[in-house]
Amino acid sequence: MSNAASSDAADLDAEGLDRSLPARLAIALALASALYALFHLAVLNFWSIDEWVYRVIHVNMGAVLAFVGLKTVKGERARLVWIADAALVAGAIGCSIYVAVNLEMLIMRTGVITTTGDLICGAVGTLIVLEFARRVSGLVLPIIALVFISYVFVGEWLPGILRHSGFQADNFASFLYSQDAIFGMTVAASSRYIILFVAFAVFLQASGAGEYFMRLAMALFGAARGGPGKVSVFSGLLFGTVSGSAVANVVASGTFTIPMMRRVGYPRESAGGIEAASSSGGQLAPPVMGAGAFIMAEITGIPYSEIVVAAVLPCLLFYLAIFLTVDLQAKRLGLHGVPRKELPRLRELGRDAFLLLPLVVLLYLLLSGYSIIAAGTWGLASTLLVLMCREIGFRSHVLALPLVLFVGLPLTGMQVNFAGAIASLASAALMIVLALMRGRGGQLPATLRSLGRTTYEGLADSARKSLQLISVMACAGIVVGVLGLTGLGGRFSSVLLAAAGESQVLAFMLAMMISIVLGMGMPTTAAYAIAAAVVAPALQQMGVSAIAAHMFVFYCAVISAITPPVAIAAFAGAAIAGGKPWPTSIRAMRYGIAAFVLPFMFYTSPEILLQGSWTETLHVFVTALIAIYLIAVAGEGEMFGPVGPAVRGLAALAALLLLWSSLPTDLLGLLIAAGLVLWTRRARLQPAR
Repeated sequence: MSNAASSDAADLDAEGLDRSLPARLAIALALASALYALFHLAVLNFWSIDEWVYRVIHVNMGAVLAFVGLKTVKGERARLVWIADAALVAGAIGCSIYVAVNLEMLIMRTGVITTTGDLICGAVGTLIVLEFARRVSGLVLPIIALVFISYVFVGEWLPGILRHSGFQADNFASFLYSQDAIFGMTVAASSRYIILFVAFAVFLQASGAGEYFMRLAMALFGAARGGPGKVSVFSGLLFGTVSGSAVANVVASGTFTIPMMRRVGYPRESAGGIEAASSSGGQLAPPVMGAGAFIMAEITGIPYSEIVVAAVLPCLLFYLAIFLTVDLQAKRLGLHGVPRKELPRLRELGRDAFLLLPLVVLLYLLLSGYSIIAAGTWGLASTLLVLMCREIGFRSHVLALPLVLFVGLPLTGMQVNFAGAIASLASAALMIVLALMRGRGGQLPATLRSLGRTTYEGLADSARKSLQLISVMACAGIVVGVLGLTGLGGRFSSVLLAAAGESQVLAFMLAMMISIVLGMGMPTTAAYAIAAAVVAPALQQMGVSAIAAHMFVFYCAVISAITPPVAIAAFAGAAIAGGKPWPTSIRAMRYGIAAFVLPFMFYTSPEILLQGSWTETLHVFVTALIAIYLIAVAGEGEMFGPVGPAVRGLAALAALLLLWSSLPTDLLGLLIAAGLVLWTRRARLQPAR
């Protein structure tokens, strides 16, 4: 694959265009970025400051990094731009100082009694957020935010349900720059979790876990029928969960998997589509869900643990659906796997299994009921132990002791941060002692220097990779704030319910369409935040549980990345594969078709979210499993052999009946499915005349 193709794919992620800075300024920017990440880790763990001040610094200092390090436009003229950017930097710093100095008075008068200083700070701060989002994530979200801001001023002259009583400009500016809008629940989530888990992903990749995931996927599936496609599915599941950007996932894993798929005979559009669907779906995978689980917990108040557990079965069904579709396509096209001699051996991979220490620590602490921040912090610390182990040259079994300490010490009743610190320091000391005992003491200075350099670069990279999510969550706060201020969110719910009439199916179809349209061209986190404010309340008014409604719009936000006409993940896959964007996005939709169907089960069959007894959940899961196989048959026209339009149509009908999950529809769906199996099997076995 050419570097140009990779660059084109990366550009679709709209994470901003890096400037070529003078050496000293580049060093200063990297240092500021590392300090920005360290500031977050400090505040989250032991440095207590006011929440509003923290959120303002979180957004504005991120904006400063973007204004210095990123181009305003692709062909910018430096002299003119630097003047504007200097003003933006000054404005961001000035707004932060203003909020910190006037904090107590702002809490009392925001949105009610506005001073000239409040007006200027609110207007300038909002402009900075809009430019921050535009520079880092593109035009889509800032335009949407500007439409909502305009609505505040023109709404009093609009007809019908769009009309509101009007608001004063100064009070509105003050309101926007408060914890009711920009610094509300969306920035609350990003300030607590984004930097932490982006840093975790960056250091996890540096520790070699990403390479290990790919080698494991190759060993498990590389030799199977259409093996590279299945490797893409499995690696997308592993890579995607910690990233809030579908395109970043495509670029990270697709640069390896797509050329491998092309090598064994996958068409360009299929290779790009498989990678786009699997990488986008990684955000559906617990425990991180591309930060979606944390944001959902923040917005809904539903415990994080409940969200993660509810997400398990739908995610499993989604990936099984892609896997089955890839398998049937490989069978139809006669695609083989990679020769076994070219693949890693599972026995060798087993020796390196402790490279997954950070993931085990993260999962253990999360599922044991400890705070998300503690789990993320000590998961991050354990990546440094893996890095140290690799730098010294030890095999990964040395990491068994850190694993025992991270798991065992909290069980003694020790406070988790204290236990994590002891586990980290004791494990580092052990590796130093082992290095001295094995005659590798001479390596220690170089190891520590390398570890320090990797940590510094990793922190700076974490800040850079967080800017997109931070900017879009701040900009999404504008939309959420306007919806709350004007009451438009509640009125939209009434419109949706009225349009659907008595048909709940129609209401859900409209909700899905609106959520996907709102999410096009945006990162999943921002798409979900907006859909959660606009669409989820309408579903809840219909009697849908909060978790079902929010999981529904979250799935819609994820699949907007592969839905034409702005299927940014599919277009990135097409750029890497050298295929045509639109056909690639259509193929991606076919592979990810389960994500368009499964959300309806959250209402018709809430047991799939583990909202019922285990017997009911098992029944729903098994019928859904049969249904996704039938969906794959309908999509690929392959069962025991090629099947015609009639069989494909009946397979699709049986799948829909099974997904509806009532006793009559299940029985009818199973009857049709059994008939199809017998018919196609018999036709396959009959000798040709």
